[in-house]
Amino acid sequence: HVRQLTTGLVARGHTVHVVSHKPAEIRGVTVERFHVPDASAANLRRWQGRRTNYLRGFLRRFDIMNIHFLSDWGFRFDPPLIERAALVATAWGSDIVDPPGEAPASTELIELRRTLLRRADAVTACGPTFAKTVADYAGIDPGHVDVLPFGVDLRLFQPREYEDRKAHGSQTVGFFKGFRAVYGPTVLTEAIPLVLERIPTARFDLVGDGVELAKCQALTSKSDIEHAVRWIPRQAHEALPALIETWDLTVIPSMHEAFGVAALESSAMEVPVVASDVDGLRDTVIHGETGLRVPPCDPQALADAIVALLRDAELRRRMGQAGRALVEASYAATDVFDRWTRFYDRVRESAAVMA
Repeated sequence: HVRQLTTGLVARGHTVHVVSHKPAEIRGVTVERFHVPDASAANLRRWQGRRTNYLRGFLRRFDIMNIHFLSDWGFRFDPPLIERAALVATAWGSDIVDPPGEAPASTELIELRRTLLRRADAVTACGPTFAKTVADYAGIDPGHVDVLPFGVDLRLFQPREYEDRKAHGSQTVGFFKGFRAVYGPTVLTEAIPLVLERIPTARFDLVGDGVELAKCQALTSKSDIEHAVRWIPRQAHEALPALIETWDLTVIPSMHEAFGVAALESSAMEVPVVASDVDGLRDTVIHGETGLRVPPCDPQALADAIVALLRDAELRRRMGQAGRALVEASYAATDVFDRWTRFYDRVRESAAVMA
């Protein structure tokens, strides 16, 4: 998402510099690994002093510093650091809500994150439901959290004619969230035999990797349903549209989602979504219109929703068309980039007035 946003900003004439502990090449963007300089004859400060000086360098060079994901390794709020640049804090999800099955954030880190959110010049979140969660977490006015969603590249996620896409014959259900507990892959694996009891010809494409993969594969073996499941390695983002368009529906059985861009990418391909009724999925899957939402962690409810859609081709078609229309109206990447640009302009102007 950072790669998509930064290239979109560059295309609009902005200069973008990314600082990351996992650097990568991004067209038109300068990228730097986060690294506090080592002590030297020219820099004899203690580590904390070197870190402070390092961060000040960024704040002096740029108009806006946007922290994406409130981590414990990079930029934190330190009053002496706030010089010239406007500071924007963007929460992503697991930095605010501890993912199920993973170690929770320490009390110290939680307080650091709350302080950053309270003192930043602006705060953003990807959807309205998650914006309220962020506000509650930080103890700030929800009206002070700007909603700036992730966008979908509608040129990349462009479906072919419906009849061409559905010529494959068999009914296929797709999952491409990855095998982490928070995304509910075991719930889906437990739902598969319940679907096959009623639709024996259904097939499932499970895409990705992660710590839950082996457990899910063991469950399919135990249930004797390996014949109905295709395990697909993690795919490059640009390869997803060709895969999604072969599916009759996409399943997102997450226990928590800050937003649900995967649901929008599926909708952009005119493929309806069965998703958990949680958090940001309430913003991105319109129940009864672009898909169905079911209680989380409920294999039977998940299976019932999958069967209902697999048995109703016309309903799937209507939901797919409604999903595409939703993405075109509210989540097209080009429109999202324009919203970010207007937001940055406003934040910069406001910070200049306050200086």
